[in-house]
Amino acid sequence: MPALYALLVGIDHYDSPTVQDLGGCVNDARAAAAHLAATTAPGVALHTRLLIDGEATYQAVTEAVRKHLGQAGPEDTALLWFSGHGSDAAVPGWAWFREPTGRVQTLVCADSRLPGVPDLWDKELSALLDGVADRAGHVAAILDSCHSDGATRNLVNQEPEVRTRSLEPGPPRAVESLVPEVRERWGLTSREHVTLAACRSFETAQEMLFGADRRGVFSWALLSAMSRLDPGFTYRELLAAVRPEVEERAMRQTPRLRPAGEGPADGVFLDGTIRRPVTGMLMYRGDGGWRIDAGSVHGLPSGGGVRVAVRGDGVAREAAVTEVQALTSLVTPEGGWEPARDRQFPVVVTGLPLPPATVAIGGSDPEAVRRITGALAGSPHAREAEPGTLPDLRVQAGGSGRVLVTELGVRVADLTMLGANGPYEVVGAIEHLARFRLLSRLRNPATALGDPVRIEVLAPEPGQDRVGATDGELLTPEDGVYRLRYRWTGAGWAPPGVFIRLHNTTGRRLYCVLLDLAPRFRVHAQLFPGDFIGPGLRAAAFDGRRVRASLPAGMLAEPGAAADDRLKLIVAEEQFSDLPFLMPSLGTPVLTDRGLGRSGLLERLAGRLVHRDLDLADDGTAYDWTTATAVLRVEVPGPGA
Repeated sequence: MPALYALLVGIDHYDSPTVQDLGGCVNDARAAAAHLAATTAPGVALHTRLLIDGEATYQAVTEAVRKHLGQAGPEDTALLWFSGHGSDAAVPGWAWFREPTGRVQTLVCADSRLPGVPDLWDKELSALLDGVADRAGHVAAILDSCHSDGATRNLVNQEPEVRTRSLEPGPPRAVESLVPEVRERWGLTSREHVTLAACRSFETAQEMLFGADRRGVFSWALLSAMSRLDPGFTYRELLAAVRPEVEERAMRQTPRLRPAGEGPADGVFLDGTIRRPVTGMLMYRGDGGWRIDAGSVHGLPSGGGVRVAVRGDGVAREAAVTEVQALTSLVTPEGGWEPARDRQFPVVVTGLPLPPATVAIGGSDPEAVRRITGALAGSPHAREAEPGTLPDLRVQAGGSGRVLVTELGVRVADLTMLGANGPYEVVGAIEHLARFRLLSRLRNPATALGDPVRIEVLAPEPGQDRVGATDGELLTPEDGVYRLRYRWTGAGWAPPGVFIRLHNTTGRRLYCVLLDLAPRFRVHAQLFPGDFIGPGLRAAAFDGRRVRASLPAGMLAEPGAAADDRLKLIVAEEQFSDLPFLMPSLGTPVLTDRGLGRSGLLERLAGRLVHRDLDLADDGTAYDWTTATAVLRVEVPGPGA
């Protein structure tokens, strides 16, 4: 019987007084263990070892790699998952030719930085995993530390509530102090193992609050993506799904995959030992009452407000999720419904809370702060952040009526507040940003549809004005982002063009709306306003015409300029209206309320079906839905590109 040997390390508390404690690493390790327990394929034996806080000493981690992961044989997979601090050190003279950057990267164990206890160097970890790979069929490492893909640097203007998993560089070491595997394997060809890293060599890995729990942004995004991707996804596909999630939430943190070229990166994640259930959620009578077989490991939020409904019966029989646990959740049937205790009911998510964005208001103009705070009090889309918590948006009111809005330290809006209606205009802009932010992150954490419709981005041939159903060169995203570059013509910079198709890979028809979350915080559905796509068929955005990808109006086409369009595809089993999603550019007056009401975006989606036939009406039948995202980065090449 094949086996999966998993070593999961999570370190929040460190023995050395010079090492700052963290808060989300233990949660990462335990969530990963729960996910593996829920998704390991039938017929595969799972052997998990957790090293938490003080258990994860330098000696314990190295021995666990040797003895626990070292049990993996030719039919088995070995996985190391490390969540904790990372650091770097200067390359010693005896290894200069192995590190052209002049730095080695390190994992900080629970007792590292105590007298006589070093960090775990990357050369040691590589040699240890190579030893495992000598016997195992497949070896993978997931590193959620700022060690991950290289050296680190401190972030500028970092929010205080966001923690980085980085430390000052460690001291140099002699070769004799490294694990013996380094010296034994010196000069030997390294075995191949796959590494998913939280960030690039010049970035830091971050952790923050997700609901009530602190988590590593990278670990959270990984587990979320692993729960929703189709069975058989590859490492490269996993990275493409994770990167946009991380970049939305963390400053200057870009996940990486090594080796990135052809080969292991295109292999199936954990060599096929992980499966994703292909059936929908079931509601059943279990320990403690009615349950559904989905929990926090599947991405359900713990703050309340999740609702499910029985699908396929023609009558909307609903239940409220009352307690989200790791693998399952407790639910309470509503509306007088008393389910038969000996039955199981297939259910789908029909209500998902999209809480108001939290806003921290401050600045040098106390009167402006008071007026904006008062205007914010009645907003359904935003509320003032509690002291000591990480706000979604930060508002700074300065002199001359200037108001600056930032998200995680990044400027998103520069406003002015003049006259009696000024505070309400500022709050209107905050609400606009909040709705845009929520829509960009919209997804169904417990869908059974998987990844049914794929967004295809194609490069046009010279002179080609329309794309066919099957022809064209598919572009490949770079780390989850399609990079579309301006071209110098001699007379100026010419914007790129692309074709966009939607490919229904399933055997059933599905309704699709393709939203463009454009610069200036505009949301429109002009590319594909909404229609059914037949089983196995493709549909063309913009009626098959070339889509001109240009910088937004007012931004000069000069080297280094760049802007993102985030394509958000919403796929459902039934037709729905796109009106609740549409938003003008920031600052444009809105004539009708198309925003996210107090009931939440998904309630609008689930409750406002639109039928083209006048004799059809919404019968309340629950249906499943999912989303997909593609990021188009339009950029002008820099000098020398």
